[in-house]
Amino acid sequence: MGTDDGARDSPRWVLELYVKGASTRSLRALETVRKICDDLPGTVRFRVIDVQDGLSEGVVPGIPPGIPAVPALVRRSPSPPRTLVGDLSDDRRVRSGLDLDPPVGGQQQGPT
Repeated sequence: MGTDDGARDSPRWVLELYVKGASTRSLRALETVRKICDDLPGTVRFRVIDVQDGLSEGVVPGIPPGIPAVPALVRRSPSPPRTLVGDLSDDRRVRSGLDLDPPVGGQQQGPT
């Protein structure tokens, strides 16, 4: 397994998906981003942050500055960071908005 401290083991893209529980939009966004990550094996580090986590314990949700709404997908790396907010069900829109390479063979699909 790779580590984060070697350039050889570093992913090409670092993505964070901010969601709110199991809402329909959050689930669609998660499905789209997972599909994109599957199309780019070994090149993406992907993390999901549920902003509702901790609400029942009285913890303030973890929405960082610059995230106006959820679902939101942030490309942290490479710089500069880019953020997409709202309907993330169209993988072509997500790929284009974050400058992600298309899958091998160039086959892209939108929502079904």
